[in-house]
Amino acid sequence: MATQSGESAERTIPRRALFAAGVFGFGFSGLIDVLLLHHVLQWHHLVSGIYPMNTLDGLRINVLADGLFSIGMVVIAGIGAGLVWRAERRTATPLAFRPVAGAAVVGLGVFDLYDAVVDHVILGLHQPLSMGGTYNPHWIVVSVLIIGAGAYVYRTGISETEDTTEAP
Repeated sequence: MATQSGESAERTIPRRALFAAGVFGFGFSGLIDVLLLHHVLQWHHLVSGIYPMNTLDGLRINVLADGLFSIGMVVIAGIGAGLVWRAERRTATPLAFRPVAGAAVVGLGVFDLYDAVVDHVILGLHQPLSMGGTYNPHWIVVSVLIIGAGAYVYRTGISETEDTTEAP
Protein backbone atom coordinates (compact mmCIF):
# COMPACT_ATOMS: atom_id res chain seq x y z
CA MET A 1 0.00 0.00 0.00
CA ALA A 2 1.34 3.46 -0.90
CA THR A 3 2.08 6.09 1.68
CA GLN A 4 0.69 9.61 1.65
CA SER A 5 3.84 10.84 -0.07
CA GLY A 6 3.28 8.25 -2.83
CA GLU A 7 6.29 6.15 -1.84
CA SER A 8 5.69 2.42 -1.78
CA ALA A 9 7.64 -0.51 -0.42
CA GLU A 10 8.54 -1.39 -4.00
CA ARG A 11 10.48 1.90 -4.27
CA THR A 12 12.56 1.10 -1.19
CA ILE A 13 13.22 -2.43 -2.44
CA PRO A 14 14.18 -2.17 -6.10
CA ARG A 15 13.42 -5.19 -8.24
CA ARG A 16 17.08 -5.33 -9.26
CA ALA A 17 18.01 -5.84 -5.59
CA LEU A 18 15.51 -8.68 -5.24
CA PHE A 19 16.73 -10.29 -8.46
CA ALA A 20 20.34 -9.87 -7.33
CA ALA A 21 19.58 -11.47 -3.97
CA GLY A 22 17.95 -14.39 -5.80
CA VAL A 23 21.04 -14.78 -8.00
CA PHE A 24 23.22 -14.75 -4.88
CA GLY A 25 21.02 -17.39 -3.22
CA PHE A 26 21.15 -19.58 -6.34
CA GLY A 27 24.96 -19.46 -6.49
CA PHE A 28 25.35 -19.87 -2.74
CA SER A 29 23.13 -22.96 -2.72
CA GLY A 30 25.07 -24.48 -5.61
CA LEU A 31 28.33 -23.81 -3.81
CA ILE A 32 27.09 -25.40 -0.57
CA ASP A 33 25.78 -28.37 -2.58
CA VAL A 34 29.07 -29.03 -4.34
CA LEU A 35 31.25 -28.40 -1.28
CA LEU A 36 29.20 -30.44 1.18
CA LEU A 37 27.58 -33.21 -0.89
CA HIS A 38 30.23 -33.65 -3.59
CA HIS A 39 33.52 -32.91 -1.83
CA VAL A 40 33.04 -33.48 1.91
CA LEU A 41 30.41 -36.24 2.07
CA GLN A 42 31.22 -37.58 -1.42
CA TRP A 43 27.65 -38.82 -1.92
CA HIS A 44 27.93 -38.16 -5.64
CA HIS A 45 29.73 -35.97 -8.14
CA LEU A 46 28.41 -33.65 -10.81
CA VAL A 47 28.67 -36.13 -13.68
CA SER A 48 28.73 -39.42 -11.75
CA GLY A 49 25.66 -40.56 -13.69
CA ILE A 50 27.78 -40.46 -16.85
CA TYR A 51 31.30 -41.24 -15.62
CA PRO A 52 31.68 -43.89 -12.90
CA MET A 53 33.21 -42.82 -9.60
CA ASN A 54 34.82 -46.23 -9.03
CA THR A 55 37.53 -45.86 -11.69
CA LEU A 56 40.49 -43.49 -11.51
CA ASP A 57 39.69 -41.87 -14.87
CA GLY A 58 36.01 -41.53 -13.94
CA LEU A 59 36.85 -40.01 -10.57
CA ARG A 60 39.27 -37.54 -12.19
CA ILE A 61 36.58 -36.38 -14.62
CA ASN A 62 34.04 -36.09 -11.79
CA VAL A 63 36.39 -34.10 -9.55
CA LEU A 64 37.29 -31.81 -12.47
CA ALA A 65 33.59 -31.25 -13.22
CA ASP A 66 32.94 -30.54 -9.52
CA GLY A 67 35.80 -28.04 -9.46
CA LEU A 68 34.56 -26.22 -12.57
CA PHE A 69 31.05 -26.22 -11.12
CA SER A 70 32.42 -24.75 -7.86
CA ILE A 71 34.11 -21.95 -9.78
CA GLY A 72 30.87 -21.27 -11.66
CA MET A 73 28.85 -21.09 -8.45
CA VAL A 74 31.39 -18.73 -6.85
CA VAL A 75 31.10 -16.49 -9.92
CA ILE A 76 27.28 -16.57 -9.82
CA ALA A 77 27.16 -15.87 -6.06
CA GLY A 78 29.74 -13.10 -6.50
CA ILE A 79 27.74 -11.48 -9.29
CA GLY A 80 24.61 -11.64 -7.13
CA ALA A 81 26.43 -10.15 -4.12
CA GLY A 82 27.91 -7.41 -6.30
CA LEU A 83 24.51 -6.57 -7.75
CA VAL A 84 22.96 -6.42 -4.27
CA TRP A 85 25.76 -4.11 -3.17
CA ARG A 86 25.25 -1.94 -6.25
CA ALA A 87 21.49 -1.79 -5.66
CA GLU A 88 22.13 -0.79 -2.04
CA ARG A 89 24.47 1.99 -3.14
CA ARG A 90 21.87 3.36 -5.58
CA THR A 91 19.08 3.80 -3.02
CA ALA A 92 18.60 6.81 -0.79
CA THR A 93 17.52 4.56 2.09
CA PRO A 94 18.95 1.21 3.13
CA LEU A 95 17.35 -1.85 1.58
CA ALA A 96 14.85 -3.63 3.81
CA PHE A 97 16.60 -6.77 5.06
CA ARG A 98 13.71 -9.26 5.18
CA PRO A 99 12.50 -8.90 1.58
CA VAL A 100 16.08 -9.15 0.29
CA ALA A 101 16.80 -12.14 2.55
CA GLY A 102 13.54 -13.75 1.40
CA ALA A 103 14.57 -13.30 -2.24
CA ALA A 104 17.93 -14.94 -1.45
CA VAL A 105 16.18 -17.91 0.17
CA VAL A 106 13.92 -18.21 -2.89
CA GLY A 107 17.08 -18.31 -5.04
CA LEU A 108 18.45 -21.02 -2.78
CA GLY A 109 15.34 -23.13 -3.26
CA VAL A 110 15.29 -22.47 -7.01
CA PHE A 111 18.79 -23.92 -7.32
CA ASP A 112 17.77 -27.00 -5.34
CA LEU A 113 14.65 -27.46 -7.47
CA TYR A 114 16.66 -26.97 -10.66
CA ASP A 115 19.26 -29.49 -9.49
CA ALA A 116 16.66 -32.12 -8.59
CA VAL A 117 14.53 -31.72 -11.72
CA VAL A 118 17.08 -30.90 -14.42
CA ASP A 119 20.36 -32.44 -13.24
CA HIS A 120 18.88 -35.54 -11.57
CA VAL A 121 15.70 -36.34 -13.50
CA ILE A 122 15.93 -34.81 -16.99
CA LEU A 123 19.68 -34.98 -17.70
CA GLY A 124 20.54 -37.83 -15.33
CA LEU A 125 23.93 -36.27 -14.56
CA HIS A 126 23.99 -37.75 -11.07
CA GLN A 127 21.84 -39.30 -8.38
CA PRO A 128 22.28 -38.37 -4.72
CA LEU A 129 23.34 -41.24 -2.50
CA SER A 130 23.41 -43.48 -5.60
CA MET A 131 19.77 -44.31 -4.90
CA GLY A 132 18.67 -44.36 -8.53
CA GLY A 133 16.34 -41.40 -8.21
CA THR A 134 14.37 -42.47 -5.12
CA TYR A 135 15.73 -39.40 -3.32
CA ASN A 136 14.48 -36.94 -5.97
CA PRO A 137 10.77 -36.64 -5.04
CA HIS A 138 11.74 -35.89 -1.45
CA TRP A 139 14.26 -33.25 -2.46
CA ILE A 140 11.79 -31.66 -4.89
CA VAL A 141 9.32 -31.28 -2.00
CA VAL A 142 12.04 -29.83 0.25
CA SER A 143 13.04 -27.41 -2.53
CA VAL A 144 9.47 -26.20 -2.95
CA LEU A 145 9.22 -25.75 0.84
CA ILE A 146 12.43 -23.68 0.80
CA ILE A 147 10.99 -21.51 -1.98
CA GLY A 148 7.78 -21.13 0.05
CA ALA A 149 9.76 -20.15 3.15
CA GLY A 150 11.65 -17.54 1.14
CA ALA A 151 8.40 -16.18 -0.29
CA TYR A 152 6.98 -15.99 3.24
CA VAL A 153 10.00 -14.07 4.53
CA TYR A 154 9.78 -11.76 1.50
CA ARG A 155 6.04 -11.10 1.91
CA THR A 156 6.21 -10.52 5.66
CA GLY A 157 9.13 -8.16 5.08
CA ILE A 158 7.16 -6.25 2.46
CA SER A 159 4.17 -5.84 4.80
CA GLU A 160 6.50 -4.79 7.60
CA THR A 161 8.10 -2.22 5.27
CA GLU A 162 4.69 -0.93 4.21
CA ASP A 163 3.64 -0.62 7.85
CA THR A 164 6.72 1.45 8.73
CA THR A 165 6.44 3.70 5.67
CA GLU A 166 2.79 4.47 6.43
CA ALA A 167 3.47 5.88 9.87
CA PRO A 168 2.76 9.66 10.06
